[in-house]
Amino acid sequence: MKAQAATFQTLPLSPALGAEIRGLDLSRPIDAPTVAALRAAWLEHLVLVFRGQELDVESQARFAGYFGETSDTQSPDERSMKHNPDRRVLLITNIRENGKPISFLPDGELQFHSDSAFLERPLMATVLYAVEIPDRGGETLFANAYRAYEALDAEVKERLAGRRAFHVYDYDTQVKTGRLDRDGLPQAVHPVFRTHPETGRKAVYVNRLMTEEILDLPPSDSASALETLFAAIEHPDCVYEHRWRKGDLIIWDNRCAQHARRDFPADRTRLMRRIGIAGDVPV
Repeated sequence: MKAQAATFQTLPLSPALGAEIRGLDLSRPIDAPTVAALRAAWLEHLVLVFRGQELDVESQARFAGYFGETSDTQSPDERSMKHNPDRRVLLITNIRENGKPISFLPDGELQFHSDSAFLERPLMATVLYAVEIPDRGGETLFANAYRAYEALDAEVKERLAGRRAFHVYDYDTQVKTGRLDRDGLPQAVHPVFRTHPETGRKAVYVNRLMTEEILDLPPSDSASALETLFAAIEHPDCVYEHRWRKGDLIIWDNRCAQHARRDFPADRTRLMRRIGIAGDVPV
């Protein structure tokens, strides 16, 4: 199949971050100059939205591969592999079989986070495709972590410069109890402020869903500092809310953008197909 040599339109979606890309059919290959232009738009806007795409897994994986190496999903279980044997793909859905979810992250809201921050090498980026969406709810909020950092008081930046934070995640425990539990779970320590390897800009790299503490601070000081950072990330000036349509594909930069999910009705089907792009060790 011949690669597209196409011009495209870039329409900013909010003052905070995000742009819609028009004029590309992602079911077809894209030539190298177009890929380079897309990557430049992505680094500028952090989140790129493509509407009305009809994509199979291979088309989605090919698009993800323009940005980096696709990553196998973490710890697939027998149930999810039955419905999705492709290790590159993580189904995010509330579909159930015999009363049990067929895959991961089935229900409810998710607080702001950066994907796989609990790993030594978190995902660089995420490519998410809407296969089926509910008629209401399930919106994704994206937050500009550069802007959050820049909005912090100079004293906070100075006090937390060079500090590191502990990340761990267990979906069931967090959703059901609101607590984090590190026993026997994947966990990692990363800088509180991360420097983007391509832009050189600093971003807040702690999140409400997965960050348990800032190391080497008294518990009360850690908790207070984290609340300050979470509030900066979640400030409306930093956030774009995406209302999904079937056929939407979004790629976001996990190194400088966080995301959250709003709740949606349990009796409405939501099926998303996620492919991650491998990253490096945050610094």
